[in-house]
Amino acid sequence: MKILFFCATALTLAFFQVCKGQSNNKENTMPESIAISTRLEILFLKTKLVCFGRYALRIPQEAQLISGGASFPSKIAIIKGGLTARDEQVAEDIEKIKFNNPTSEIIYNGAGPIKNGWQIQYFEDEYTKKSGDVYFNTYINKGDITFTIGDSTPEGQTTASAAATQIVRANSFRLRQEDEVPTEPGYCLPYGFMAESRYDDQEMVNTGLHLPSFPDVTFSISSNKNAYSSYRPDEFEKKVRGDLSLLFRIQQAKDVQGNRYPKRTLLREGKRAVQHWQGEESLIRRTDGVHDFEWALVGKPRDIANPSVLEAHMYTKVAHNMVGAAKAASLTDEEAIALWDKLLSGLKFRVKVPGAPPGSYYIDPDKPAQ
Repeated sequence: MKILFFCATALTLAFFQVCKGQSNNKENTMPESIAISTRLEILFLKTKLVCFGRYALRIPQEAQLISGGASFPSKIAIIKGGLTARDEQVAEDIEKIKFNNPTSEIIYNGAGPIKNGWQIQYFEDEYTKKSGDVYFNTYINKGDITFTIGDSTPEGQTTASAAATQIVRANSFRLRQEDEVPTEPGYCLPYGFMAESRYDDQEMVNTGLHLPSFPDVTFSISSNKNAYSSYRPDEFEKKVRGDLSLLFRIQQAKDVQGNRYPKRTLLREGKRAVQHWQGEESLIRRTDGVHDFEWALVGKPRDIANPSVLEAHMYTKVAHNMVGAAKAASLTDEEAIALWDKLLSGLKFRVKVPGAPPGSYYIDPDKPAQ
């Protein structure tokens, strides 16, 4: 049985905007234009739109998404293998619950809450039993695929209301073809889609990109909607936001480490807007030849249009899931920056969400398809 956890028009441009050499300027500058390499031009001759979470990304036709995990608000897993694999997973999860705490108690293990579904209800330990906090594992089977979600009785809710929430979530799942980009509000998952338009739950998603033509290159995106939500809005703005800034963290590391700060070639660094997200980036080449690119947004907790954390990373010279393990980087500095810029510019919301300005999403569900 195998469990998988998550995580436009054709392009023929003659130029990409890239920045050559080193710069300590923290503000946006007009980068120098250089000709795109032939192999990158060929790579982007055919593109496709893919979706993950509430986002979509325009990528080369050959590229493949690699799921790195999804939570909405509990972790979502995908089981392949139909009902047999589902039943095996149920047995495994029950064994794990009992192993983790001998005082746990399974109070329901049976069919539901929808057709071809299964659910476990349990007390995690003796303390949750005393407080009446019931935990749920729900398994929603759709043919060869089973979606699994976990949850617990939220503070202030009854077990019955929590169970009702599980039914709503279970009914929101449907299968999705790999190349399907749904037009309605909701959450894209590998093999599936979860319809949702309330936007009030915690949402996290991580995904990566594999490029067969450049196997040593990795590109990844992560989002955490409600990170730092324990802070009051005024406290977050005044005391927390600045410390989370990418450029601040880099400078802080330099100040602390002094001459022990790793040597590197600075290719570009400063403020960088991606759609309406006013973030910051740092593009460097390490002494071992690795391109280490990072972009980060510090948004607002609980703001669907500006998630608390939205980050992108790209590395070259990757092999066997280890950065620096390949013999050499397959991209020059200019090519790495050009690829980075093109991939980042293709990141948008899949469907318009509250607060998202025009241009920051691919699909407006209120308008007919063109």
